[in-house]
Amino acid sequence: MLKKASFLIISATFWLTSCTKDPVNDLSDLESQVYITNHDKTADFKTFKTFSISDSVTVVQDNRTGTALTSLDKDLLTRIITNMQNLGYTYVAADKKPDVGLSAARVTNTYVNVASTPYSSYWGGYYGGYGYGYPSYYAYETSESYWSISMLDLKNADVVNKKLNVIWDAQIRGSGLGNTGYIDQMVDSIFGQSTYLKIK
Repeated sequence: MLKKASFLIISATFWLTSCTKDPVNDLSDLESQVYITNHDKTADFKTFKTFSISDSVTVVQDNRTGTALTSLDKDLLTRIITNMQNLGYTYVAADKKPDVGLSAARVTNTYVNVASTPYSSYWGGYYGGYGYGYPSYYAYETSESYWSISMLDLKNADVVNKKLNVIWDAQIRGSGLGNTGYIDQMVDSIFGQSTYLKIK
């Protein structure tokens, strides 16, 4: 009886642990995404009524910058416009002196990292007493990609110094950032956690 109970407990434990989702490796693309937003605490968003948006997306890759307008980029810009209108802003052309301007960027950076191994050890086996050490450093490469969206205060531009203040910005990080099926949810999420932008 005891053996049978032990077997059942072991079987149940194995079954439960085998069905448990790995907290990192089993995430879907959407579950892996992180939305980071920030804003200028002194900005009074209710004083802004109109907005415009750049007609293309800035592409930043390893310190090189350009612009693009792929179907993915168009979907992103269109969804930003929809969210801004839902918050009460009126979309106008860039030459109509909008109160705020929005821009979007696709950023991809590759870094070479150097890690050091600051210790050595000792092996006293068959060969007698040998000390051994790892190479003092090794290099490895990492890459990161993310969307970056910024809102600029055009109404209160510093004309003398030709300076614009960023009053809101957002980053979307994680997997699946190039999937057109995720664009609406990604953009809705950054605006959804920025309720202070609402003017109506």
